[in-house]
Amino acid sequence: MYKKILMSIFTVLLILTLTSCNQNHSDDTSSADNKKSNETSSSTQVAQPQNNEIETKMNYKVNNEIEIGNNSDIIAKQGVFKDKVYHRNCIVPLGTDKEGNFITFNLKTNNIESIDSKNNLSVLLNIMEGRNNHVYTMRKFGDIVAWSECPHADVDPDETRGANWGLYFADLSTKKITKIDGYKEIDVPENAQYSYFVPNNVFISPDRISYISWDYSPDGKVTSVIKLYTISSGKLEIIDYLNEDITKYIFGNPHISGDKMVWSKSLINPDGTYTGYSILYDLKTKAKLKLSTKENIINPTISGNYIFAQGVPNKTFYDSEVCIYDISKNEWIYKINNGYSEYSAQYDVNLTNLDAVGNYLSWYIGESNSLVLFNKEDNKLYNIIPYSEKKEINNVQLLDGGLLTWFKHPIGSDRSKSEYKYIFLK
Repeated sequence: MYKKILMSIFTVLLILTLTSCNQNHSDDTSSADNKKSNETSSSTQVAQPQNNEIETKMNYKVNNEIEIGNNSDIIAKQGVFKDKVYHRNCIVPLGTDKEGNFITFNLKTNNIESIDSKNNLSVLLNIMEGRNNHVYTMRKFGDIVAWSECPHADVDPDETRGANWGLYFADLSTKKITKIDGYKEIDVPENAQYSYFVPNNVFISPDRISYISWDYSPDGKVTSVIKLYTISSGKLEIIDYLNEDITKYIFGNPHISGDKMVWSKSLINPDGTYTGYSILYDLKTKAKLKLSTKENIINPTISGNYIFAQGVPNKTFYDSEVCIYDISKNEWIYKINNGYSEYSAQYDVNLTNLDAVGNYLSWYIGESNSLVLFNKEDNKLYNIIPYSEKKEINNVQLLDGGLLTWFKHPIGSDRSKSEYKYIFLK
């Protein structure tokens, strides 16, 4: 029962919100699933990676050995979302645009929306174009918004397991919508570690979109694959095959920064813990490196020359930690875990679901009494909200454009009275 799908908390929240909203909104526009306007098709190509392994060094500064920064150095603006436009049901925050407008997705109308500094709302784009589908996951990067969808994403459980899905992206500057990939009738066993057909997460860099899907290996077996789509060329590639027992192994989500890409491969142990390793892939040379360590480090993300990954000692179910790797030094240089001063007084602090936006790294620890970020520009930790027994923080999201949001309420208070707070990071 401890098996966990390796997805970001943003996706979990989106799916939960999506299901509750769309169950009350089943009268969407009529089906036009075969509509092809503004869509392009691309054949899937197979990359030929050069596989190698590198023994990484470990020279950690741990927890309070890491320098603490001054919050005023990274905060451009902060406040509380009070207007009712921010508190509508079924609204998913995506980030900000270049003008600082708040960009959201409306699960009822399928509209991407913009909210300006005066709380005025405008519709940027309706993404469905008549298709009778529901969004499963969505992410924004600059002007690009990418998402997966399927007919029954509004139902939990979905007996079709996400059949007839599609993966799309929209360029908000041109309003053009392009289809990247779609459903193949592949027989995925229900006891696979992730048996849904529809991609449960998408990740975007300036010219690329990556995700996990199902396909056939070169020897004809059904397996999980890492896919990469290049926006400028319309090229869709399979970068890696799981090529393991899909009832026991799983890929960690792929992330891209510049010409580097990372993901992980893990064995799900009988007790529900994970054992695996992280992979670094060079998009130019096609070289694939297994980052060998003495520790169990999986689920990486990447920003510039830093890889941020999840260390999993597996001593308990609540001991995940943040491990930071400098590619240029081939060295793991920082580690944050539940021994950090802002966490040491809290119970079951488990640092998971790492998310990097620009220079900043956030992680998920569930409901907490503090909020901490790492800034790779100065290699400092920032105690955005210092520990306090009197308040509780949840639903922390680091979004595109450097927007940090969360909900805060006094301990023991009515959750309906939570404050929806934000920070614009420099």
